[in-house]
Amino acid sequence: MERREEVENVGRMLEEAMKRAAQHGKLVGRVSRYSAVIVGKGEEVEILVEPEVYFSSPAVQRVGEYLAVVDPKTKRLVLLRITAIERADQLALLNISIPPSSFDSSLQPAGLLTTTKIRAQMVAEVGMEGNEEPVPATLSIEPQSPVIDPSPEVIRKALALSSEPGPIMGSLATPSGLLKEGKIEVRLPYRALLQHVLLVGTTGSGKTTFLKNMVVSAMSEKSPATPLFVIVDMNQDFIQLVVESARPQDPVAQAVYQKASPPKNVVVLSPVPASLLLSELEKDKGEMALFSRIASVYYEDSLKPLLKAPLAGKPICFKREGESIMCEMKAKASAVYFVPFFISTAALTDDKVASLMPGLTEWGRELLEKLRREFRRSLRTSYGPPLQALLAALRAYEVGEERLEGIAADLVSRRLIAKTERVRTAVSDIVLPIGLPFFEIVEKCYNALEEAEPHKETLRALSRRLTALLDSEFVDVMMAREDSVKGGTISLLPEPRWEDIARGAEELGAPVVLDLRWPVVKGMEGAEEPRLAAYRALQSLLEWKHSQWASRQAERGARGVVVIIDEAHQFFPQERGAREEQEASRQVASMISKVARLGRARGIGLIFSTHSPKDLHDIILQLANTKVVLRAEPHHLERMNVPPEVVQSAPYLPDRTAAVVSHVFRGGYVYVKTSPPLAAHFDLSYQMFRSS
Repeated sequence: MERREEVENVGRMLEEAMKRAAQHGKLVGRVSRYSAVIVGKGEEVEILVEPEVYFSSPAVQRVGEYLAVVDPKTKRLVLLRITAIERADQLALLNISIPPSSFDSSLQPAGLLTTTKIRAQMVAEVGMEGNEEPVPATLSIEPQSPVIDPSPEVIRKALALSSEPGPIMGSLATPSGLLKEGKIEVRLPYRALLQHVLLVGTTGSGKTTFLKNMVVSAMSEKSPATPLFVIVDMNQDFIQLVVESARPQDPVAQAVYQKASPPKNVVVLSPVPASLLLSELEKDKGEMALFSRIASVYYEDSLKPLLKAPLAGKPICFKREGESIMCEMKAKASAVYFVPFFISTAALTDDKVASLMPGLTEWGRELLEKLRREFRRSLRTSYGPPLQALLAALRAYEVGEERLEGIAADLVSRRLIAKTERVRTAVSDIVLPIGLPFFEIVEKCYNALEEAEPHKETLRALSRRLTALLDSEFVDVMMAREDSVKGGTISLLPEPRWEDIARGAEELGAPVVLDLRWPVVKGMEGAEEPRLAAYRALQSLLEWKHSQWASRQAERGARGVVVIIDEAHQFFPQERGAREEQEASRQVASMISKVARLGRARGIGLIFSTHSPKDLHDIILQLANTKVVLRAEPHHLERMNVPPEVVQSAPYLPDRTAAVVSHVFRGGYVYVKTSPPLAAHFDLSYQMFRSS
């Protein structure tokens, strides 16, 4: 009697599970009763599917699809991911081998009407009532439990696909295609961005499209939670965000990006080589007129080939009291705001000046600190000497004091932005804001050197690094000015302030793009100059966010910042090469570690993008809590700590399809497919090659 009651109770549980299954999806099969069901790490559940269901249900025809088991005991749902599908003809089931010498070419469709065996891994378990959070799948699974093709809501809830603010990455997918016709959107919450992201994929796999679509989707929502996007751009891919383009006719675009539209404005921050300033100085008078010319050159080089409409008049440059220069370039439906980027070391602390010279030896750093400290002490000023003065003193100290004035005059004449007649007397001009003639500043540095008595190799190492900094053409750029009271003066072009840039970008609803391709086109050589600009931009960005934090602005709703670093391996390479290069790499790693560590607390998230993770510094792999893997070769993923099944599928992923490995998703990862670019996307490098 007791046995019968137990059977009836279990029967009722199974019937209730069937009813619950019908509420949350379409019945496709049952957990097999012919094999043991083991719940544990790496174990799989076997599911039996009848032929009529198999041939009519796409959900049981592809590896990677999601199914769900309804547990009769608790009525909870356990989400499964299909790992293998086993099909056999009736003759194979009867264990009949092929006859040795016969061939039957006729089709036997009845042989395919066999039960399908599906193996699946448990992903997560969840109750569908209320706001219960999904948890790792640890629930025992009963044979004969109903298995369903779950509704989109079940999948969303079980995978913890968040509805909290964050950029849309695309639609939920398998390695071979979309799930549920692309109607399940996948967001990456802003809290995950603050824990940093690494995006990896081979050339042509869709890295830039992935990033552009994330920026467009986030900025389209215009939410108070939307961060300021700052993009370090080596290929001018992101200045194209304002270029008009047709909306892609694509299932993902129609399903999850209906409200997304590219921004109408973009703020472009770009180093301006001193040689370009000098060449344009001859054509106009006044600082604003000069930078208007520079903005016009930028438009002709970078924007005119992209924009469908010409500029509405000349660029207009403006500068509010105490703020940074910004040049407005308006076209028909969009505008670009150009901010010239310079680095002025006079107001920087010693460690920040040294950080601009990664690879400088410890002795060189100490000498630099001594010279600047003695200079400030002797003048009772908070400003350090311009690098030209330091370099002149170093060179004269090596060859003799009698050469001091000649070397100083030569340096200032070759590096001063001024009319020809002004260059001859520039060595006597007052340097602002220090308030001394240039030659007197050089003398102060020389006196400090005599006291320091540096070793010859230390002297030469520092001299080489200062020369490289000045050769970048945007560090300590000196410009001659006319002053009605002081006569001829020299001023150092100031570094733009992030508070000004961020305020302007917020008012315009614009991302900020650090364009590092244009200055290379205009004469900046090698990889060091773009790296220098990127390092200083990151450093000053962190300083600005730290000042906000220190003044408690963050508590009053200051916006977060997400920095996208494209071609990250060029900025943060592995420790390889000569000892000096390895030391430089270690110093850069220390800097980015600080930015990442403090940035998380100050509201700065970092997204690193690369096609070559094996060339990327180990610190980046450690910092990124979320990994986005597009098409890539397995050996490129060896150091990334992603699941083996992701590594196996990576070489075969279609364009714009990625595995997103993150703690924010139950099961550890999901596959996502994004749409073709929501904003314009031209391969400028290809166009340059083709035109040449």
